[in-house]
Amino acid sequence: MTGNVYSTYELAREKAHEKVKEIEQDVFICSCSYRSGKEFLLKTRSEVIGDYLHIVELPFRHKFRTKQNAEREASKFASKKGRPVYVRQKRKIISGYDFIDYYYLTYIEPCST
Repeated sequence: MTGNVYSTYELAREKAHEKVKEIEQDVFICSCSYRSGKEFLLKTRSEVIGDYLHIVELPFRHKFRTKQNAEREASKFASKKGRPVYVRQKRKIISGYDFIDYYYLTYIEPCST
């Protein structure tokens, strides 16, 4: 996530909320202190090493663009909550064509038919 360095905590927090929606995963706000001042960085879970100041979490009711992102977050929510989380897709029909609108998470087990 190179290029996500901000000079103030407030700006970093505002941009973190935007970044969560863009990359569809949790964003951590970290800080680095230099003699000239402080920098605030945005990092993903895989990039965080050590401490962080704040975490902006993806909400459970988020509408995912890709199935891979939904499945990744489903496993994280399942481990946090201690119960299975399933990925479902919302479909819509436009001019007779069936399209996947988005993916979402649910605790309701899908029917096996």
